[in-house]
Amino acid sequence: MIALVFAILVAVLMGSATYLLLQRNPVRMVIGLGLFTHAVNLLVFSTSVSHRGQPPIVVDKAAFNGDISQFVDPLPQALILTAIVISFGIVAFLIALLHRRNSLEAVESCTDRADDPFAMEPAATLEAVEEDYEWLEDIVLKRELRKPKGRRK
Repeated sequence: MIALVFAILVAVLMGSATYLLLQRNPVRMVIGLGLFTHAVNLLVFSTSVSHRGQPPIVVDKAAFNGDISQFVDPLPQALILTAIVISFGIVAFLIALLHRRNSLEAVESCTDRADDPFAMEPAATLEAVEEDYEWLEDIVLKRELRKPKGRRK
C-alpha cells in the first residue's frame, strides 16, 4: 500500500515539475527543478526497503556475532543526501545565472538572442536566407571535386 502512495506522489510531483519546467518563466522553472529533484529523491527512497532495523554501525567488528541481515541499508539515504546537496548547488547556480542575465539585460538589451532558453517570449523564428548556406554548398562542391572522376555522382 505504501508503495502505491509513493508511486502516486512521485507521479504527481514529476508531472507538476514537467509542467513548470516547460514554462518560460524563470521562477517557475526553478520551482519545477526543485519539484523534480524531490520527486527523484522520493523515487530513490521508495526503492529501498523501509523497515526498522539496526543501524549499520559496528563498533567492534571482531566481537560482532549478530545477524547482518538485521542492518538497514544506508545506500539509499546516502544517495538521497548526495542528491539533495547536488540539487541545491544546481538551483543556486541557476539562480545566479538568472540574476546575471537580468543584470546584463538592465545594462544592454540581450533579449533579442534567439538561443536564450530563459527568454520570457518564445524565440523568434529565423528566416532562412539563401546566402546562409553558400559556405556549406562550397564545402560539398570541394569534396565532390576531390573525389576521383569515377566515384562522382
